[in-house]
Amino acid sequence: MTESPFRAKAGPAQRDEARLPDEDAAAHVAGAEQAAPIAPQHYEDDRGGSPEQMHDDAMRQSADVVDAAREYPDFLEQFVDNWDASPDSATTQQQERAVASPQLLRPRPLEPTSGPRRWVHTMTGGLINLGPSAAQVREQERMARIQRPLRGAHVTTYLCLKGGITKTTTCIGTALTAAQYRPEAVVAGDFNPDAGDLAERITGREGLAGVNQLAQQVDAVASIGDLSRYLYSEGRLTVLPGEPDPKLGESLTSAQFNAVIEILSSYYSSIHVDAGTGITHPIMPGILARTDTLVVPAAYSITGAKRAYETLAWLRSNGFGRLASSAIVALTERDLVSREVDKNAVLAMFDGIPVVKVPADRHLADGAQVHLEQMQPRTREAFAEIAALIADRYPA
Repeated sequence: MTESPFRAKAGPAQRDEARLPDEDAAAHVAGAEQAAPIAPQHYEDDRGGSPEQMHDDAMRQSADVVDAAREYPDFLEQFVDNWDASPDSATTQQQERAVASPQLLRPRPLEPTSGPRRWVHTMTGGLINLGPSAAQVREQERMARIQRPLRGAHVTTYLCLKGGITKTTTCIGTALTAAQYRPEAVVAGDFNPDAGDLAERITGREGLAGVNQLAQQVDAVASIGDLSRYLYSEGRLTVLPGEPDPKLGESLTSAQFNAVIEILSSYYSSIHVDAGTGITHPIMPGILARTDTLVVPAAYSITGAKRAYETLAWLRSNGFGRLASSAIVALTERDLVSREVDKNAVLAMFDGIPVVKVPADRHLADGAQVHLEQMQPRTREAFAEIAALIADRYPA
């Protein structure tokens, strides 16, 4: 058998011991120890010097280390940590130090954007910053709510049993606001069977049509380019026009509505539906089934308040309690309202439901094309609050 090159070669004495039996070998070793006591020997280091000198040198080095540890504790501690730590723990410590790195920039205080606070900030070149006002803070919080992330499609329907109480105006104002501040594209669709004017009031163009043609050709839509043939845009808001001919509008069914919403939700996340007043119309079951959030327009007038209340009551008694319990009431103020109307009693009718007061606005009273920038600030704020309440209902 070939001898391993890594095995040490035995000397003569070792070869003799290898040939002895176990007992004889033990006795031989014991006798050798008694016969030849080991005499003390003096060793010298490669650098020279006796053991006493080496001991003195080691003591001096130890003293130096102690002094260095006192003078530079943090410096030596980092090396001790590295010696004791395994590679994995060292990596973990580096990651922890990276996460816990100090913030080198001071947080910049918010600057006022309007009012006397803004004037003081401007006149002093920014040296005096009184911070944002309470109204500015509320506005920033509202904008953050409006911009809440949305996964999937969310359908908001504007519905009331009575017409003429700003249902379409509320839909337009809210959709325009959402389109202005939300990151994704927003679409508003006119599904009013009674020749709605949603598209005309958004784009300013008359005679637009789209919903019936899309409902009939929905199977042929395979891209956003195909879908765009039925849509129109005004700024960042996209609109699907209704049917100007009431006879054709009456022909829409729940199945057709579902097909249209299905194709819209493939390309749009925020969908606003302007529904009609006929709650028993054949299209209405499909609309209510696909609705995620319901906005009920109302007014301080006796009829406007009662019809909104009756709309919620009908939903509760006909299997749509989820929509009634999460609904939003848009209460539009009117210039010509009798003083005999108890406004507090009107608000009490919607106890437990969020109510947003939309002030009377001359820009919205004429029924012409709607522009956000031409509304009064309080009106824009009201529509922004409705948009924020809708976003609050987005799934987490």
